[in-house]
Amino acid sequence: MELDSRQSRFPVPSSAEDPTTGGPTEPGVPMNLTAEATEDPQSNTQQYRYARSLGNRVRSFETDPLHSSAYLAYLAKYLKSPFRKQPRRPYPDSTRQSKARGTFVQRYLLPPKKSPVREPFQDVNAFEAVPVPDENEILFLEGRPSAEWLNAIGSKYELDQRFFHQHLGPILSNQKQWYTLPALPSRSLEVFRLCIPTIIFVGPEGRNVDVLGLELARDDCVKQLQRTFRSVQDSFSPEPGRSIIRRINIHNGSQIVLEQELTITIIRRGCHFTALLWTDAGDEAHHEDIPVPTTGKFKGSLDQMSFCPVFFENQLTENQCPLKTSSSDVTAAFQQPLALLNSNYGATIEWSKLQSYSPISVLQELFTFEAASYSQYINMLEQTLSDATDRDQFPSYEHSKLETILHFDYAKIVLTRCEVHFEEMLLFLKNPPEAWQGQRRSTDPIDEGKITSAIQIDFEYLLSRVKRLVSACEARKNTLLGNASMQDAKRSAEEAKLVTRLTKATNRLTFIFLPISFVTSVFGMNFSQFGQGPLSIWLWAVITIPLLMVCVVIVEKGDWVKGIFVSRYYTKGQKKL
Repeated sequence: MELDSRQSRFPVPSSAEDPTTGGPTEPGVPMNLTAEATEDPQSNTQQYRYARSLGNRVRSFETDPLHSSAYLAYLAKYLKSPFRKQPRRPYPDSTRQSKARGTFVQRYLLPPKKSPVREPFQDVNAFEAVPVPDENEILFLEGRPSAEWLNAIGSKYELDQRFFHQHLGPILSNQKQWYTLPALPSRSLEVFRLCIPTIIFVGPEGRNVDVLGLELARDDCVKQLQRTFRSVQDSFSPEPGRSIIRRINIHNGSQIVLEQELTITIIRRGCHFTALLWTDAGDEAHHEDIPVPTTGKFKGSLDQMSFCPVFFENQLTENQCPLKTSSSDVTAAFQQPLALLNSNYGATIEWSKLQSYSPISVLQELFTFEAASYSQYINMLEQTLSDATDRDQFPSYEHSKLETILHFDYAKIVLTRCEVHFEEMLLFLKNPPEAWQGQRRSTDPIDEGKITSAIQIDFEYLLSRVKRLVSACEARKNTLLGNASMQDAKRSAEEAKLVTRLTKATNRLTFIFLPISFVTSVFGMNFSQFGQGPLSIWLWAVITIPLLMVCVVIVEKGDWVKGIFVSRYYTKGQKKL
């Protein structure tokens, strides 16, 4: 399904309709679209009609819930926010808000057989004034949006609003969960999502943090991310261009790993296309938006933070050009690698050999960049797991800690996500949607099939490595469990020996006092020396001492005595036979 089919699913109201209200608010709509303020009656523009079209669709939930788009209520409210009168807040001016941060849109025009021409946009009005080119183009959207930007882009390209939902939906925590993502392939609008891991150094190499410290750091990052997600939908302080962080992975005390996404769709315009890419990496001069843990040994890590570059050059003879950083007051070495890719796209593509462009051929650098970033992440995981194994390779119980299993369980969860993503990537490359396919020509020096095949080889290699690491995690986990079981058995055997020695000591005391007590009770203390009987106390001694010796022999040499009686009984039985 192509994005141009939006008009049949989301009808745009005509200008004759009353723009002062959004229609009656239906009680079944999960989020009231008209409760906050009244719409501005002067806002009957193309952007307003684009925003209002989604609201009309959402309000059909009460009358037609089966075919409604109620799950987009949060997005409809967000898109209509610039057109509402705010009695307690100043009216949101698009020009002022678009300058709250840096660049949000970067456009690359793709002239035939030439390197792309980059054109950044920081102002919504300037972007609206530029016509859609009569050639292929790549459009990068960077970081957090504003409602003005989304309305301008959506109305200009007649973009289905569900594309915005596919990128923003998973991170919005203040909406009712309708479980619509990920969508079915036939209903996904031919959208594909890349996941980009970014390694950040936050401390000295080899800094050891125990499992409890790592768990506290992870919880702290999750809370920071939740606070960030709550502010994404605040359209009155949009700050377009701030980075979006989806997830933080912490495997050791030296590095943390950010997970960001890049959502891609292809808009066909006759014989030309627009590759629309929304990346989580924003235009930032500082690192205040990166949720670095502040617990334990991670305190003060923000001052030591630096990004690990992603290395994916083809050959050392490539022409090198100075990198263009998206912020003037930050160097390329301290900016997110994904943000650098947005500002310097196409450096590794041989544009002169691409005589006919297809979406996959012009976006090949994105796939290569993702593969390279995952390769470095997997290398880091291998080293981290190897270090954890080296610390626990001793056979003694005190060095074989069960808590180390949590390292392998955590890494296995991350690797399983990678495995699923790689399988989806390979499935997509083997059978790309129609909008992603270009016109193949046998005369092209570099055809789409060769590019796709090279990308597939990289991801098949990564998939095999991930599977091996998952198996290694499971094997090391089983080894630790087996080692711990052996050590438990050894400790149980030592405890059993101790109990046996204590039992023998108790038996000795028992057999010492038992005959004495027995003889004393029998004679009843009726001895002549005590003036209570005719018997002599020496008779008590003559009987007690031999009996005591017999008991000591039985206790100390019980097995020997038992063997004598058993052997005699066995010998008599053999004679009878």
